[in-house]
Amino acid sequence: MPRIPELFRSPIRTVRTGAKMLLAGLLLVILTSGVVLAANGNGNQNPPKGITLQLAPPSRSVTQGTSASYNVVVQPTGGFAGNVSLSISGLPAGATASFSPAVVAVGPGSAPTSLNVSTTSATPLGTYSLSPKGTSGTLQSAVVASLTVTAGQHQPFTISGGPAGLLTPGSAVSIDLQLANPGNSSLNVTGLTVSVTGVTRTLQAAANNRPCNPSDYVVTQFSGSYPISAPPGNSSLSTSGIPAARWPQIGMLDTSLNQDGCKGATLQLSYSGTGQGN
Repeated sequence: MPRIPELFRSPIRTVRTGAKMLLAGLLLVILTSGVVLAANGNGNQNPPKGITLQLAPPSRSVTQGTSASYNVVVQPTGGFAGNVSLSISGLPAGATASFSPAVVAVGPGSAPTSLNVSTTSATPLGTYSLSPKGTSGTLQSAVVASLTVTAGQHQPFTISGGPAGLLTPGSAVSIDLQLANPGNSSLNVTGLTVSVTGVTRTLQAAANNRPCNPSDYVVTQFSGSYPISAPPGNSSLSTSGIPAARWPQIGMLDTSLNQDGCKGATLQLSYSGTGQGN
């Protein structure tokens, strides 16, 4: 009889011991899951380093030959700090672009820059999607800018000028042509020509019936390179840096009839040319 309790105690202890092991195992699983969840939560709070571009206004409209400006801000993310280089793609034909500055230092705060897009008279009409981009090593970010190019208002330009000295039989004198551009942008001038359309003789030559006609003169046309850039306002062949040897010239023929009739005469000249850009 005294041995009976011993037989029952041992299984009970075994059961209790097993229960403790099972609880310990469940507790281990719960703690392990808790660690994993905490690790995932910390990852969401620390996004990877990077940059983003912001642009304003998102769209601009310009006439041919003018320019448009955009404000660009480079914003760091994830604690990024470093230099970011700016570039652009998608420009239409005849257009150029520049950033000021072209490289910005970003971090811990954002960095601003400005984008200027210039068009020419040859830039095709239409709406274009430009893509300004920021690059720092392997990091890149781009934004879309819209540019609409419309036809400009063409205003007439004028050409003037006269011989730089007195004309004598058998001699030629250069003409420094003057270009007056009333527009707001530069003109590309081509096809310059000069013609003698009339002659006004002196009173003495007319009284003595001494002849002088446009046929007594010969014109050598402009021989420089085209196009000639005519900025807004007044300019000339000389201010454009074109040597006098390339300017148009007027020469008086040396004949027995025009020696006295053309002496001191005043010439009426006409000019023609083509300008594009304003």
